[in-house]
Amino acid sequence: MTDSKEKQKIYILAAILGIAGLVLYSSLLLRPQFAKFIARNKEFSIIKEKVKSGEALVANETAIRRQYENFVKQAEYLEKRLPGQDQVSSLLEDFSNVAESSGVKILRIKPLEEPAPLVKQKPANNSYAEFPILIEARAGYHQLGAFVNKLETMDRFIRVTDIDVAGTDKDPRHHDIKIRILTYVLR
Repeated sequence: MTDSKEKQKIYILAAILGIAGLVLYSSLLLRPQFAKFIARNKEFSIIKEKVKSGEALVANETAIRRQYENFVKQAEYLEKRLPGQDQVSSLLEDFSNVAESSGVKILRIKPLEEPAPLVKQKPANNSYAEFPILIEARAGYHQLGAFVNKLETMDRFIRVTDIDVAGTDKDPRHHDIKIRILTYVLR
């Protein structure tokens, strides 16, 4: 009987040592390995998402190129509508061409003032400056209307700020006209 009790004690002791060994094994080896596995799995998921988004960008390359080309066209269009200070002479020539096509005789085109230096102007937007122009011309009412319409539909940003019409004694069908125009130029 003592032999069986001793055997039971040995089995219990072996079981306790086995359980203690398993606890030590799991806490010292399995738990750190499992934590590393979870961390690596999260990193893998993040990298997998980055790869998917990169693949989507590569697959969408033509759309991105098309969008880039559209932006370039828009920039060119806006640069045409908003000339630089060095392109003012071509703007005045455009006014002259519009007047000729409308049947208006231009007597004088005169910038009212030179654009102020960059330091002196304080507009709301620092990329453009106002550029007022005075056009003195002679025309009838219908030609004047066609001229103003063509001015306002030009490819450039133009605003007619004032029109003075005065009759002449020599020719009652033609009038002396002063048009003040405000346009904008890039700096």
